[in-house]
Amino acid sequence: MSNKYIYVLLTLLFLSGCIENTLDRKPLNMISDADVWTSEQLIDIYMVSLYNAIPIGFTGNPHLANLTDEGSYHEENPPVSNFGNHPHVLNTSMYAWIRRANYFLDRIQTATITEERIKQYIAECKFVRAYYYFDLVKKYGGMPIITEVQVFDNNLEELQVSRNKEEEVYDFILNELDAAIVDLPNSWDAANMNRATKLVAQALKSRAMLYAGSIAKYGTVQLNGLIGIPSDKANTYFSESIKASKVIMESSVYGLYDKLYNPASQSGNPVTNYQQIFVDKNNEEVIFQKAYSFPDKVHSFDNLNIPEGFTTNNGSSICPLLELVESYEYVNGTPGVLIVDGKEFDSPTELFKDKDPRFDASIFRSESPYIGRAVQIYRGIYDTDGTLYETESVPFPKDPNMIQVGMDGPYPTGNYSKSGFYIRKILNPDRAVVEPNYSDQNYIDIRYAEILLNFSEAALETGTNLSEALDAVNQIRARAGIRQLSSDELTIERLRNERKVELAFEDKRFWDIRRWRIGTSLFQNTYMHGLYPYLKYTGSGYKYIFKKISGYPLDGGLSRVWEERDYYSNLSGYISTNKNIINNPGW
Repeated sequence: MSNKYIYVLLTLLFLSGCIENTLDRKPLNMISDADVWTSEQLIDIYMVSLYNAIPIGFTGNPHLANLTDEGSYHEENPPVSNFGNHPHVLNTSMYAWIRRANYFLDRIQTATITEERIKQYIAECKFVRAYYYFDLVKKYGGMPIITEVQVFDNNLEELQVSRNKEEEVYDFILNELDAAIVDLPNSWDAANMNRATKLVAQALKSRAMLYAGSIAKYGTVQLNGLIGIPSDKANTYFSESIKASKVIMESSVYGLYDKLYNPASQSGNPVTNYQQIFVDKNNEEVIFQKAYSFPDKVHSFDNLNIPEGFTTNNGSSICPLLELVESYEYVNGTPGVLIVDGKEFDSPTELFKDKDPRFDASIFRSESPYIGRAVQIYRGIYDTDGTLYETESVPFPKDPNMIQVGMDGPYPTGNYSKSGFYIRKILNPDRAVVEPNYSDQNYIDIRYAEILLNFSEAALETGTNLSEALDAVNQIRARAGIRQLSSDELTIERLRNERKVELAFEDKRFWDIRRWRIGTSLFQNTYMHGLYPYLKYTGSGYKYIFKKISGYPLDGGLSRVWEERDYYSNLSGYISTNKNIINNPGW
């Protein structure tokens, strides 16, 4: 690593306010590489950069949810295929950060600090490097495992490393995390609360080993193991996931957020309680996150996703699909399919009555209460003679106080939702109008509910710990405010649906679709669905009717096709820099 890089890195981090009052001995432009390893504060700055490079956070538009059955784009010509060649699922630039992590691990051993602190830094860096490799393996399968600092000295061929097997990468991640757990602290002070601890490493292990088990069970070994894992290894990985999850569950350090709803007494509001998980910062459910703070470190999630009628720019980037809406059960545990044919309603609330409270907490539908007014979604107005009026921003002739299309659409053009729904989850409930780069909700990458779901899934897959698995799922359902399941109701399919609704829009569904190998059945030249409300004028008032729609304008009128190759991402970009890389099948 050059002194120039150290200077640039430190300058950026000082400007961003990550660590203050770090060095009073030299001006920044005089700091050398050797200086870094004599100061814990400078080492911390280096470590901050490694954490910040973990590929999580609010990445802007388009969103990963729109590559799943959760959502669709509002654009008229959206990309709805090429699931393995989308920017969100490509990232071989991670190797630049792997090199920096390797450099850190090499140089930290020369640092003039205590041996205990050196061990702790090594553990942190191994945790971060495991995150980097997990990002690579879930995208590409087996990738080169590089643990030494590569130095270019007219030795290009030597630096062009071949791919490891997918199994070897998951084993490497497991070993990295196990080693990290030994020397990571149990906790940090408030100023360092977003750094890894023993339990945070266990949480990443819970997720990564669950993924590995799924690849072994549902995938196929190809390219001599560069992708796929032998099926006889599935239970080994599932068991590792179970063990990691149980450590967290038995620690009592984390719990399900219940400040605004008590599952035991069923007092409070489960809708607002679930909403607050994502805006009440650093609550007890958060295990690992990327922190944001206005005005120093911000994002634009609200501006990109707020319903169109509440903003003058952007908005509506995620249009929730009917496929997701109907995945939310009713509170009594019955399937969440909406019955609309031949029915009229006094208000949309009638149609959605008794839906899982997580639905209203996650998705705006017509007449959802919001700041200043209700969300107004209807596609047009039917007159008493059956004539449909559906022109944007034009009054309805029989009632000039009503416009023909709702203020928030849906409408074929513009930024209106094309599905008839808007995302509500993660949005700040206190700001209805926001500008770009104004949001500072933290990005929660791992929360306790996921650990309960990981545990339950791995238990079901192995046929072990079944009573505990049922209890874990029922904890989540009780917090949500819906009926708990009996033992014979907890199947893999029921668990997968629970995971789908509990973790909706949290960038987990795409990877679940991949590891379960269900993409080719979900998207077989498939047209996704929305739900359009219409007003029916009665002469003195209005009724609501609803129509399930597919085709244009949803997904731009295109069908979705998930090909077999889309279970792994395209490596052609990486091959251009490394001739020893074999691309994944189909690419």
